[in-house]
Amino acid sequence: MPGTDDIDNPEAFADDLPLTAVFGDHPKTRIVSALLTESENPTTDFSVSEIARISGVDDDRVADHLDELRSSGIVVETDELDDAATYRLDEDRAVVADVRQLHEDLFEETTGSAE
Repeated sequence: MPGTDDIDNPEAFADDLPLTAVFGDHPKTRIVSALLTESENPTTDFSVSEIARISGVDDDRVADHLDELRSSGIVVETDELDDAATYRLDEDRAVVADVRQLHEDLFEETTGSAE
């Protein structure tokens, strides 16, 4: 059903991450959490369908929320892949570094693995 979340997708892991545990299961939180966790390299670019797959948020909702996240400077549109835009976190923005640090701190707190 368009506009609904697909949290039953086994590849959608954002519901088990610290940011979603603390801030709730909002699609934007799931998208940001997935982008923070999925990319081993912070400059990895993802298509809307890839973000939908890893976040568990429907493609149409991902596209809507990406527009809002772009406007706020969290996400940047990057290259095109097969004639479709790709996205990643805007690592040049201090707010992204702050969110990444919060994610890491919450992960350490919930797993008890402080460095």
